[in-house]
Amino acid sequence: GVPASVYSCWERTRFNSEGAPQDESGHKDPSSPSFANATYTASPQVQEMMHKKVTSSTETDKAPDFLVALRPHTVWETTPVKLFCTVDGHPRPIVKWLGAAPGKYKIESKYGVHSLIISRALLVYLRCTNILACVVLVFSSVPHLTVIHHSKLEITMLDRFGVSFGTEGGSISLVCTMVVVPDLPNVPPLAQWYRDDKLLKAGKLAEIKVGGGAATMTLSHLAKDDEGLYTLRMWTKDGTTEHSAYLFVKDAAPSVAGAPGAPISVKAFDINSDYVLVAWKPPNTTNEAAITGYFVDKRESGSATWSQCNDAPVRICKYPVHGLSVGHAYHFRVRAVNSAGISRPSRESDKVTALDPAERERLQVIKLDGKHEVVIKDDDLEGYVTLPGEPTDVHASEIFKSYIVLSWKPPSPRGRAPLWYIIEKSVSGTGAWQRINTAVKLQSPRYPIFDLEAGKKYQFRVYSENLYGASEASKPTEPIEKVDEHGVPSAPGQVVATRNTKSSVFVQWDPPKHPNHLMGYYIDASLVGSKAWAPCNHKPYKFVVHGLTPGETYVFRVQAVNVYGLSDESQESTPIAVEPALTTPSAPHGITMLSCDGASMIIAWKSPKHCGGSKINAYFVDKRDADTLAWKEVNSAPTKTRTYTVDGLTEGTFYEFKVQAGNLAGVGMPSAPSTPLKCEAWTTTVPGPAYDLALREVRGDSLVILWKAPVYTGASAVTGYIVEMAKKGHHYHPLNEEAIGHCYLQVTGLEAGAEYTFKVKAVNAEGIGKASQTSEPVVAKALPGTQEIQCGVDEDTGDIFLSFEACEISETSNFAWSKNYKEISDCPRVAIETKGKHSKLTFVNPDVSDLGAFSVVVTDTNGVSASHTVTEDALNTMLELSYNIRHPIVPLKHQLNYEVLEKGHVRFWLQCLKMSPAVTYRFIVNDKEVTSSDSHKISHDVNTRVIQMTVDHFSKASEATYTVQIHDGRAKNQSSLVLVRDVFKAVLKEAEFQRSEHIRKQGPHFAEYLSYHVDDDCTVLLVCKVTNTFSRTLNSTFFLQFSRKDQGHYKAKLSDDRGKDTSVLSVGVVVSLPLLFLSGSSASELVLQCTPEGIRLQCYMKYYTEEIRTAWLHKDSKISSSEKMRIAGTAEMAWMQIREPSEKEKGHYSIQIMDATKSHTRTFDLSGQDRGRVVGGLPDVVTIMEQKTLSLTCTVWGDPSPEVTWFKNENEVVSTEHAKITLEANKFASLTITTVTSEDSGKYSINVRNKYGGEFVEITVSVYKQGESPPEPKMGGRGATPAPLASKRNFPLQQASSIKHS
Repeated sequence: GVPASVYSCWERTRFNSEGAPQDESGHKDPSSPSFANATYTASPQVQEMMHKKVTSSTETDKAPDFLVALRPHTVWETTPVKLFCTVDGHPRPIVKWLGAAPGKYKIESKYGVHSLIISRALLVYLRCTNILACVVLVFSSVPHLTVIHHSKLEITMLDRFGVSFGTEGGSISLVCTMVVVPDLPNVPPLAQWYRDDKLLKAGKLAEIKVGGGAATMTLSHLAKDDEGLYTLRMWTKDGTTEHSAYLFVKDAAPSVAGAPGAPISVKAFDINSDYVLVAWKPPNTTNEAAITGYFVDKRESGSATWSQCNDAPVRICKYPVHGLSVGHAYHFRVRAVNSAGISRPSRESDKVTALDPAERERLQVIKLDGKHEVVIKDDDLEGYVTLPGEPTDVHASEIFKSYIVLSWKPPSPRGRAPLWYIIEKSVSGTGAWQRINTAVKLQSPRYPIFDLEAGKKYQFRVYSENLYGASEASKPTEPIEKVDEHGVPSAPGQVVATRNTKSSVFVQWDPPKHPNHLMGYYIDASLVGSKAWAPCNHKPYKFVVHGLTPGETYVFRVQAVNVYGLSDESQESTPIAVEPALTTPSAPHGITMLSCDGASMIIAWKSPKHCGGSKINAYFVDKRDADTLAWKEVNSAPTKTRTYTVDGLTEGTFYEFKVQAGNLAGVGMPSAPSTPLKCEAWTTTVPGPAYDLALREVRGDSLVILWKAPVYTGASAVTGYIVEMAKKGHHYHPLNEEAIGHCYLQVTGLEAGAEYTFKVKAVNAEGIGKASQTSEPVVAKALPGTQEIQCGVDEDTGDIFLSFEACEISETSNFAWSKNYKEISDCPRVAIETKGKHSKLTFVNPDVSDLGAFSVVVTDTNGVSASHTVTEDALNTMLELSYNIRHPIVPLKHQLNYEVLEKGHVRFWLQCLKMSPAVTYRFIVNDKEVTSSDSHKISHDVNTRVIQMTVDHFSKASEATYTVQIHDGRAKNQSSLVLVRDVFKAVLKEAEFQRSEHIRKQGPHFAEYLSYHVDDDCTVLLVCKVTNTFSRTLNSTFFLQFSRKDQGHYKAKLSDDRGKDTSVLSVGVVVSLPLLFLSGSSASELVLQCTPEGIRLQCYMKYYTEEIRTAWLHKDSKISSSEKMRIAGTAEMAWMQIREPSEKEKGHYSIQIMDATKSHTRTFDLSGQDRGRVVGGLPDVVTIMEQKTLSLTCTVWGDPSPEVTWFKNENEVVSTEHAKITLEANKFASLTITTVTSEDSGKYSINVRNKYGGEFVEITVSVYKQGESPPEPKMGGRGATPAPLASKRNFPLQQASSIKHS
């Protein structure tokens, strides 16, 4: 939105011809010496309305009241005294000072504060009256201790709060710093805050602090009610000093999108014992739907619960709330309703207490003997009264379509008993009366009536009643009809916007012809061409429109507001650019002497800081002798340059100069006189000072300083410059050790936020010259919204350009482009185009001569500038892009391709990256254009960017080169596809196949052709799937236990009267397939078997033949069968024998088994360094005679130490007295059998294992009887077990026992 505010339709636009400063809020500084000479201009419409005033109908009359009363003083006789008080009331009270005796006095009245300066102490009265009441206060001399009064302080305001912007629900602080003399901690200055001339007091919504050199007001919970003109008034020794600025509060985000903003200024009026009238002001609805009504809520003071007062929304900004409890305090709030939803609630009203206001009027005070006071009630003077009198003056105080409010005066006499009222109504002319409040006892002389029929007139009468009975009926009212008497105001008249400051505009307009109790106005603003309106104010008062974007052009419209809502919008104002009001320039400054020859001087000066809203087109120079006061004109004709040669001077004389600048508004204030300059010929050999120092491109860490060469060069030409810099509070130091030959320098490495100044010294062969004047102080900080120069290539024309958008401009601003900081003027190599805040430099035939630093400065701004360096690499990149844009092609995502479709159709297609609806194209086949037809369907889709051609019958004649040519605007492209020879034959074959497939599928056919499947029991299943039959899709399966005799061709046939289909499967190569599947999936892990020749790695599987593809690998290298490593197998295993293994054979071994579908891998780690193993000591065969002791002992090894298990005939041996098992030092294992018998014969084995694997060794033991011959030896064997093994009990004995020594 555009935060802004609105100025009154009768306020004046003020222009200062003398260039007096204005604060940001647009108010003239009264301290300016030219304030008294200010001129005023006004349109005829405004002059006509200067005397008019509009009064809001929602302000209820209020008796005068002293917010700040007179204070007693004790002074010496005939000593002057100053009295102050603050008065409130509506209409505005008339204040009169009354004295006991005539004397000299001075009366002042401003912002509701009234003061009286009395020449001598007298008895004084103050009378404050309005149309309703009169209050008289007596001021008398009362003894009072003498204290230091606040008015003894001298106060100077320093930093003042400016125009501020807040949001509902947020917080904001208005701060003004000051210097107080004397600064006494215990006696802070007296500060008063006002909003729209109304004195504010500290409370829960406003926190006011004074002290520590600052006055602060904090609004902790903002509402639109807080919007307005805030004034801080400080009481000083000389009277008061004050400062004002606007605060704007915009709507918070609505609870429902599109809901209106919250109503404002909720107040309760006409307060009675059970009735109040709640009134408010409607919100601005710039972009929301019209408001259809309002809900009023109430809560009792001390409770947090709100209850809704009206069941249906009320359409006007007033609502009578009835049924309150006597003596209870209430708060009220309002919510607006439109078609989108309900608004946020308004700020709650001030607390009101439901009391009968007539009670106070029934009290009388009687003074006895001038000393005592007696308070009596009117009831005491009435005597003994039982029945009350009838009410009088019955009338309708509020008449609307929604309701009417009946009002009357209480009866007199009324009696001492509690009183209530009865109301009757009658349709006018019928004479039939009907009671209204049958169930409600009315205690106040107000009653709202809602249920009246539209179009009928009613009369009403009222009875008074108490416990003794009812009075006579009151006199009936005149006929009353429920209507809206006025309605919304008419639209305001002509809207005129005029300049104010660089971010604000005065808006004036003609008032509506039918104001209808006008409350105020809402103003909306819109950027020209945007059609988007934003509210300028959120409270229907009249202010200056603030917060606009400098340099932008706006239009404004106005709506009038009253209790019925908002009027129609006025016509739009004429567009206006946001610029400061046109004034004369401020004074030039920095006058310096550049050269002197004894009879003339060349002087220079700096431009005014403010041009006054118009280009400076003239300078005037005055001079005087330093010892005289009279100034003499130097140039009667204006000069446009900022240097001037002053002739006719006397050598040896000191002169002072001053300069004035002029623009369209006139000649501005003169500069301060220069320091006295002596007219003496310069004879020094070193150069004079450089001048006209300018600071550009100020950023947080860098800036560029520029200057002009000295006029006086000395004895030889200037060869370079030394630039010196000083940070605030530090000494100057040079930035460059060697002199630079150009008049600019980029300064880097600055501290963000720090302040710097600069000097420049010229250098020639004789030495370093005089330093220039010190530059203006500069803070290392970029202007808000600063942008850099953008370098690019125009997407339409291919032009290479530099573009810059200024963060602010004025009406007189120009964009001055430079190359290497030399201004570009009438250069044929570039073209410059400027529009609004945007300037563009376009290169004409760019080449290497255009390399360099390009900069731009926006004149008459606060230093808006930027630069960009064009490098050779960047230029080459942009030249390439420029060529592509000027010779555009249609970018392709996919080149021309083909696709064979279901019916044998062939689709040729390509896809573009970009495509417009205006694209054109054509297909060319063998240099002949093809158009769309039944056989060649050509089309495109802009959404998918696809161009395609479908050939229905692709045949031998379709062998050709296919080309697509595309034109899209200026861009074009083409893509070709060559379909000849083998490529064409493949496409044709696929097309014919798809065509035959389409024909085949018209009748019953195989959805899945014959295939085979092998199950776990070596059964082969021949399977096919049939579809498009008359019944349903069928699956057919044929079971077969394969052998070689089953080889051959198997055929399945399918046919009906629509067609037939055949599927053939050759099973000649299928015989071994089940075994291939079973062999790979059933392969065991590799195991190691020790043999007399060495070691053997074995892999068991259900079936193995040499036809099964296997591969043995050692350290990922394939092993070929050799004498050293022999590869073979049996029907149950595949094995690899390593003959006489050595260290070289250690490592990782694996076997890969490939079946029909995938590969199976089994591995074994033969590193040998960690697994458990038997290193020696056991024989293969032992024969022993009965009754002897058998000891089988061996040495075992492994890391970690292995577990040792002994077996007999594949059953684990448990240590007993007969067969004892020992393991000493985890190294020596033994099995000792005492007194062996024939039962001890068998195959013994030892299993040695750890987590990395193990080994087992078999020993055959034969026991023979005494006298028998020893049996023939049967050798055992040695093997390895895989790692790890779960437990001794789960050791795979069957696997181990099956590995025999050959």
